[in-house]
Amino acid sequence: MASKTYPQSAFEGLRPFCVQLTMEQTVQNVKNLRTQISSTDVSSLQDLLDYVLFPLRFSLKTPGPKMPGLVQAVLECIIYILSITYLKSPISLQEMFSELCSCLPPDPLTPVAEELKLAVVLAVQSLLRSSGADVLYVLYKPPMLPEMGFTITLLLRFAEQEKSREIRLEALNCLERLLMPELKQDTSLGNLFASFLPGVCTVLTRIICGDPKQGYRITTGAIRLWAGAVNSVMSDESLAQVSEKKPVYPGLSGRVAELMVHRDRTWVKHSASRLLIHLQKITERCSADPHWKVRLALVNLAQLLHAHCWNSLGEAAGTLLQILVGHMSDDRPEVKARAREFLLKISQEGPASRTLGEVLSESLHSLAVTLPRLLSSQDDQGKLHTLALLLGYLQLLGPRLRFTLHSPAHLQRLSSALLQTLELDLCSVKVVEERLPSSVATLKQQDIAHTGVHQKTFRFFRDPNILSYIQSVCRLLGYYGDFYLLTDHFLGLYRAQRLPAVIVLNQLVLGAAGIDIESLNGGIQALEVSELLDAIRPLLEEYTDPTNWHLLTCQDSDELVDRLALLRVGGPSKPAISEMTANAWKLCLQLEGIACFAQALGSSFHPLLISALYPLLEKAGDPSLMVSGAAMVALDHVSQECGYKNINRLIELNADYLASEVSVGLRRLRHRHGGAARVLHAMLENCGPSLLPLLYELVQDLLPAIDHSQNEGAKILFPVLNSLVTRLGKWFPLADITAQVPNASIPQQMHDGSVAEEMTRFLQDHIEQHYLAKGDVEEEEFADVLPPSEEDNDNQKPSIPTHVQITKEVAEKCTHFLSHSDAQLRIQALDTLRLSLIPLHSQEDILLPLAHKIWPCLVKRLLQDEPLVLLRAFQMLVSLAASCKDFMRQRVCKDALPAFLTSLRSQALVSCHAGPVYSHTLGFKLQKAILDGSGTLCVDLALGDSDLLEVIDSCMLYLSARQPKQLQEAATRTLLSLSQLDPDIVWLHLCDWQSPPEVPHSCLVPLSWTPRPHDEYTQNVCNVLQKLQGL
Repeated sequence: MASKTYPQSAFEGLRPFCVQLTMEQTVQNVKNLRTQISSTDVSSLQDLLDYVLFPLRFSLKTPGPKMPGLVQAVLECIIYILSITYLKSPISLQEMFSELCSCLPPDPLTPVAEELKLAVVLAVQSLLRSSGADVLYVLYKPPMLPEMGFTITLLLRFAEQEKSREIRLEALNCLERLLMPELKQDTSLGNLFASFLPGVCTVLTRIICGDPKQGYRITTGAIRLWAGAVNSVMSDESLAQVSEKKPVYPGLSGRVAELMVHRDRTWVKHSASRLLIHLQKITERCSADPHWKVRLALVNLAQLLHAHCWNSLGEAAGTLLQILVGHMSDDRPEVKARAREFLLKISQEGPASRTLGEVLSESLHSLAVTLPRLLSSQDDQGKLHTLALLLGYLQLLGPRLRFTLHSPAHLQRLSSALLQTLELDLCSVKVVEERLPSSVATLKQQDIAHTGVHQKTFRFFRDPNILSYIQSVCRLLGYYGDFYLLTDHFLGLYRAQRLPAVIVLNQLVLGAAGIDIESLNGGIQALEVSELLDAIRPLLEEYTDPTNWHLLTCQDSDELVDRLALLRVGGPSKPAISEMTANAWKLCLQLEGIACFAQALGSSFHPLLISALYPLLEKAGDPSLMVSGAAMVALDHVSQECGYKNINRLIELNADYLASEVSVGLRRLRHRHGGAARVLHAMLENCGPSLLPLLYELVQDLLPAIDHSQNEGAKILFPVLNSLVTRLGKWFPLADITAQVPNASIPQQMHDGSVAEEMTRFLQDHIEQHYLAKGDVEEEEFADVLPPSEEDNDNQKPSIPTHVQITKEVAEKCTHFLSHSDAQLRIQALDTLRLSLIPLHSQEDILLPLAHKIWPCLVKRLLQDEPLVLLRAFQMLVSLAASCKDFMRQRVCKDALPAFLTSLRSQALVSCHAGPVYSHTLGFKLQKAILDGSGTLCVDLALGDSDLLEVIDSCMLYLSARQPKQLQEAATRTLLSLSQLDPDIVWLHLCDWQSPPEVPHSCLVPLSWTPRPHDEYTQNVCNVLQKLQGL
């Protein structure tokens, strides 16, 4: 249908439908009218607005029951008309406002369709939206107070009680438009809304604090409406215009006049106290709301009331600041930026600038009092908000924090809250159980990422974000507060055995250096390096004091402890697990503190390096894995901050100082050398051959220390000797060792050249030796050979290298402990001796006398010692034979070999009938070690045929299929090794255990064999023979 262009034609088109609806109020007539309206030009409809609205309003005012759906259809038509037009008549607005509000029954218990409720709310909202300021004022006159009250009550009931989320949202939107009109704010509006303020705020508070599942839009709308309603009534500008006497409203009925409120000082004070209760509830509910728009709405509420109601809501000033401050560190950037922006503004030029410091100090003190209770009762989200609030107070106080903390009450409350909150959970047994494999073992730098600093566990929280907030609080204290006052205070608490004080002290140092500081104004006011160095020095001395540093961290640890601690009267002989756990945590926190010191000072940490490096290396070898990991992290920080490439470089360039300290440590105590041993071990692990000159002097202190030590002290120092000779072998490798490997010597000679050439060389050598033995040698052959003079011998004798001399002295010292009563020391001595053979391999003048000296004690270990010691002694024998070869042949064949073979034969009967568990026994391991080492031993010593046959015969017993699989494989490997020495005798002996071989040629005379039946040996014998044929 074409649009009507002129009012007259529009009137002619609309008139029939309006008349029809006036005469008969039906849903169809309403729809017909709406259809006609939608085809009418908007400008023409605006001129005919009152005429078009008349039949619709008449339908609403008609008394009696109405057809189902009629009211809703009329309201929807009115909504459509008002959405495209605007009211010009105040009287029409006033009348329609009353008519729309009366569409619903006054009794709230009367059932009404949700569609009708929504239509009424939208109609009122459209009515308010279509009315301009020149018309809207009529609703806010005192005579309209009853109608206004009824509408507000109706909308509040919808917003709170309806199940439909759409109705609740539209009701809140309608209330917002009704209570916050786009009119000039004057005294009349405040006086009018003052009557509704208690009920409006109460219902809105219930909505805000209601069901969390209601959705963030309802909550944010209620917060926004609550702030707007309070601002319209309690704004300082509006209250400044209120007269002292209650105004008189002419023409107003007495009952309505009684409803009008006079906003005098008494009423304002009373209302502010009541509003504070509501505000606190809202703050508690919304501060930690998971949706950021709710938190943003709360910040906007605080911003609005703080800016316009500071004087009237004086009692709520602390709560308003709490809202803003608590969201300065919000996760959402929109919330964080809004709170920071306004706080920065009010701290500089806001109306509260004069009293802001006092309010913040009082709020800080109140929060510090309740902080432990809050953190022990709130959930993680609430704890984060509480700490964010504390952090915001400190940021907002800024430089004024220095004067606040000069108050003993503030400092005491705050420190108590921090220490109680940071109380560690010391119940974990893992701290004591996790240990390094050796008493002097140290972690490598590449292990730092895997170990790192052990995760701290606290009694009152588990979320690491909470710890991050607390650390930020401590850093701000060090940044803005009096650093010397704070360090003295918390150092006193640390001396009083308050372990969390270490965490606070470490963060104070970082804060004083300006590290990881979030300042509100962005300014950095870090301490000068010289001042920071003077303040850190006593902290480092306190941390590394023997009473705080040399602590027992796990069972049976050989920690260097102070003598006074050992002589404590009445103390327990063994500390409890809880005490060792506390010690480990204390050391970890102190090590973390040293890392913080290095981070704070940077390259200026060099003056403290001489005091910190040795203690750090001590703890890098602590038996507790947690402590050693923390020490390695601290060393990594120190090396980076001081400009070293890595920890190895740090230790290497400071080796002279460390060597001096180790020497003093070895001489000072005669019973405990744990610290010095660990530092020396770390030096060996991280330095190169350049350490050799210092090592010789250290060995002169280390070896006497072993003599003067008790058994426990020697057990600590022997691993250092082990590490020493291992490093010497790696620093000075011998190229000829690999050429003398037994497995490569004899086979190479056997297969080089043809058999004829070998026989030729053999016969020539035999003839020459025969003539030489008879003395049948011509003089010309020795004419040029002169006997060497004694002077030449002395001059040609080379000097002993330093590393060989060190190895010699260590080996001789270990020889004395081969007969020690403690089996563990005998094992350590044997291991160290075996490793010392590598540097001495080419020094026969030293090696052979040493072997002669070792042999008597070694034989006793081989024949009369415990199985575990015997196992290490046999490994030592194999290594010694590989080094000395012919020198050891007669001794081994006479003193050791028969005993080994007898043991193998006797144990073969045991292992043959043993079950699967036997492979886990020490006897099995000893059998396997002897079998594996016998082949190498025989080849190195080049045993004769008779001894070789004895070894082969003993190994044959382990080719039985009844033996454990590993022993069968070890026997097979041994026989193959012996074949390198004399393959014919091995082949011949194996043939005795199976059917005779076939004659390879008819010209050969067959030998007489005694055939053996197939038995448990046959399969392994055949396998060995096949492998021998493949060589």
